[in-house]
Amino acid sequence: MSLHRIFTVEELATDESFRSWVMAPTPELDRYWQQWLQQNADRAGVAARARELVLAVHDIYKDDLSEDMLRYEIAEITRMAEERKGEGAVPFYQRAVWRAAAVLLLTGGLSWFYYTTHNAIPPSGNRQEITLGGEMVVRTNATEVEMTVLLSDNSVATLAKGSSIRYPRQFAAHERRVYLTGEAFFDVAKNPEQPFVVYAHETVTKVLGTSFRIKAFEGDNIEMVAVKTGRVSVYAKKEYETSHGTKPAGVILNPNQQVVFNRKDNKLEKAVTANPGLLAESVVQKDQVFDDKPVAEVLDAMARAYGISIVYQPETLANCVISAQFNEENLKQRLNAICQAIGAGYDMENGRVVISSKGCN
Repeated sequence: MSLHRIFTVEELATDESFRSWVMAPTPELDRYWQQWLQQNADRAGVAARARELVLAVHDIYKDDLSEDMLRYEIAEITRMAEERKGEGAVPFYQRAVWRAAAVLLLTGGLSWFYYTTHNAIPPSGNRQEITLGGEMVVRTNATEVEMTVLLSDNSVATLAKGSSIRYPRQFAAHERRVYLTGEAFFDVAKNPEQPFVVYAHETVTKVLGTSFRIKAFEGDNIEMVAVKTGRVSVYAKKEYETSHGTKPAGVILNPNQQVVFNRKDNKLEKAVTANPGLLAESVVQKDQVFDDKPVAEVLDAMARAYGISIVYQPETLANCVISAQFNEENLKQRLNAICQAIGAGYDMENGRVVISSKGCN
């Protein structure tokens, strides 16, 4: 596919490669579409709207979505949006396409008003951005394996099957807030000035920098938080939201402790973590052994293992070779070890790991 092809919103939303990039990105797909965005910076708004359409329609139909149905619903959304262009209010009928519009509003992504009125999206300072800087990103794991989600503060969320996370592309200055439905393991970058807060269905978990797992599937009678490292505060959501500046009653967890919230009794029950598996970043062991391997090859292997994109300058790392063995180390520990070995650093930007290095002699 040509990097210079000009897409409409509907063409992008129904393009198989673009949909795969939105729903289950691979390093190869991410590399292609990031290049497309760089070379077609004026189409950033089009890409943003197409992305929201894909997420909305998939959210409604889940696994019961045929190719024909997808194309039909997206065509209907774009047609009706054109018909209602300029109207101040949009009625939400019972049809699936209008439920899709509701999803767009509820998930905090590109507003339906922006879409229907075709308001221009201001160009981003970073040409790789496809949406407004304050956009709420939604990632849903519809695969059979875990999904690694990279956050802008260098925190990592590992989503279990059937789980969804919503978070801002850039966190607010006073708080790092995310919303979780389902199960995820969090490895949170420490920042005492900017608490990390996870909103689940009935609980709120607040940390400064630690690692822990939350299990909060819709329909389950209980929610669970288990701590691997650091200190975690867990609150009943209703009490937390109605505390009005006072300190709400909650439970403080230390390593190897967990709390279970019983929805029926509206109660938090603290205990020692009985299942050590809850304290692992991943249910799948990602053993990796590298013996005098080029760093570029090591980074590519890690990107494949975690299903993420790792960006680096091949010319700069051309002379960098390392030996390493990874077993129980999590993603950030592996990245830290590699970067320390070659005197490099990394940041997480736009859902990717970006390696910065001066190279090796």
